[in-house]
Amino acid sequence: MTEQEGVIKYQLEFREAEPLLDHNYSDLNHWHRQFKNAGILGQDPKRYNGLGFGNLSQRIDQQSFLISGTQTGGLDELTANDYALVTRTDIPLNRVEAEGWVKPSSESLTHAAVYAFDDQIQYVFHVHSPDIWNARTSLDIPETAAHIAYGTPQMAEEMIRLYQQGVFERGNILAMVGHEDGVIGFGSTADQAGGLIMRMARRISPSL
Repeated sequence: MTEQEGVIKYQLEFREAEPLLDHNYSDLNHWHRQFKNAGILGQDPKRYNGLGFGNLSQRIDQQSFLISGTQTGGLDELTANDYALVTRTDIPLNRVEAEGWVKPSSESLTHAAVYAFDDQIQYVFHVHSPDIWNARTSLDIPETAAHIAYGTPQMAEEMIRLYQQGVFERGNILAMVGHEDGVIGFGSTADQAGGLIMRMARRISPSL
């Protein structure tokens, strides 16, 4: 892996704001724990130069979504201080507007692209699973082009292209080939998005 994990590549307009106490993030916390226990979200000195990996988001309305903050993967439990509210995104201009105590994940543009697919999508989960990523062909998982880097307008546009081609009719999951071990699951419920990722992971490692 040549890129440093967790680097914010978009133009960020960030406003420090009070903790996001008005939003219910219990579903995000539940899946943060599940993924961390499975080793596909977290922080490991032996992986990605010791930086945190994985991020989760939940739609709030047409424009905004709640997302785990950058470098929060290693935390056992997230609080309101560990989430950012993305209030607006502009994919072609590579721009994100957000507020909270922590800056949003470096993958915020990618999450925004998935929410643009369909109003019914309420959750987007990004994990790092070497098992799923390496077995993506045998698992028949859609994949992004290898030359497209994470956290860029090109990645967001690539995902929109895949959606328009209908590749997600066989499942709301994809592998980011240009982003080592990167896998995204999404759905209308947290359990739909998270459950799909875990089912794929257990096909390779039944002990998870």
